[in-house]
Amino acid sequence: MLLLIQNSSEFDDYIKSFPSSYNPVFISILIFILILALIYISYKNIYIPMIKKHKKDKKQFEITTEKILSMFSELDPNPIIRIAQDGLIINLNESAKNRFNYLRINESYISSIISGIDLQIADIINNDKSFILPMEINDRYYDVNFHGISFLGMAQLYFWDTTEQKEYDRQMTNYQNLLRNSSAHLQKVIEEERNRLSRILHDSIAQNLLLIKLNVNNYKKFLNSGLVEEEYYRTINILDSTLKDVRELAHNLKPLNIEELGLETVVRSMCNNVAREGKYKYQLQFPEQPLHLPKDIEICVFRVIQESLNNMIRHAKATSFTINLFFEETALVLFISDDGIGFKPKKLLNEKYISDGLGMMNMQESVEKLKGSFQVDSSNNSGTIIIAAFPIEVLTANEN
Repeated sequence: MLLLIQNSSEFDDYIKSFPSSYNPVFISILIFILILALIYISYKNIYIPMIKKHKKDKKQFEITTEKILSMFSELDPNPIIRIAQDGLIINLNESAKNRFNYLRINESYISSIISGIDLQIADIINNDKSFILPMEINDRYYDVNFHGISFLGMAQLYFWDTTEQKEYDRQMTNYQNLLRNSSAHLQKVIEEERNRLSRILHDSIAQNLLLIKLNVNNYKKFLNSGLVEEEYYRTINILDSTLKDVRELAHNLKPLNIEELGLETVVRSMCNNVAREGKYKYQLQFPEQPLHLPKDIEICVFRVIQESLNNMIRHAKATSFTINLFFEETALVLFISDDGIGFKPKKLLNEKYISDGLGMMNMQESVEKLKGSFQVDSSNNSGTIIIAAFPIEVLTANEN
């Protein structure tokens, strides 16, 4: 009993002396409490506000970023669409609205625009994936750039319209095929022209020269037989025929001297030959005042007329043609027409006329090289009209 009283007395003394600065246990507990209080105060007054500020700044950054993206997308002429992880369309620019006819954006899903493809949109967004897929949408071609933006929780789809590029590539392929075919056609024409010249030289000119040689060799024989005058005129006729063939050959290789004879004289001579050989009727009209055109303009006009008549002879089945060269207020105009079967003019992407050969394109390029304009108006069974116009200022500049 005395022992319990004694222990109780010691415990009371310990309790009374516990909150003493000399008690190491009390000091340790006090320090621990102070540390906890300091941690709590720091967490409440520093860490939590900092976390809130970070979240606020992040949200503000996302809003700002989205506004900037929206601003730039509105200025972009190509369609841009932003979608959520479930494929819901969040936003799209004016180009996309006009292109895809969307009026109720919030109720539209990307699958209504892009169908038949498993896009795995959530994976694209969460892993910031970026890739391009070629697609055909509403009869137009696009390269669609998918770009996941994980911190915004969306994906942006950029529709790069490649329809014109594909059409240009198709036209270029056709143009290259045309060039290859034209090259083969040109080689064929060259070979045919060589064969034609060879036949003229061999069958006509060479044969005539051989006859002249035989007549000269038999001259003494003709003296004795009294046939000198007859053989003389026969030889003269052969020489005339040979001279005509040589002139025709030279004219085909190079036209008559336009500078010496004048453009109208050369063109009229060519029209007379064409009309006589093919039994065509024609009308030819030139300005009343003498022409003083630059040499390159005169040659171009002659070549256009020559090629037009060649095309008419080969293809048109015409009975008459008209050539009219006249001045307007701002241009020298060449008008050529025939009453043939016509054709349907075709153009490439670069507005060049094409036909079975190079003639039409060569005419156009020759005129445009001199800053002129070239136009063909024709249809089946309606004849053909060709108009070439040269600006007055070009004529004046070339003259000077």
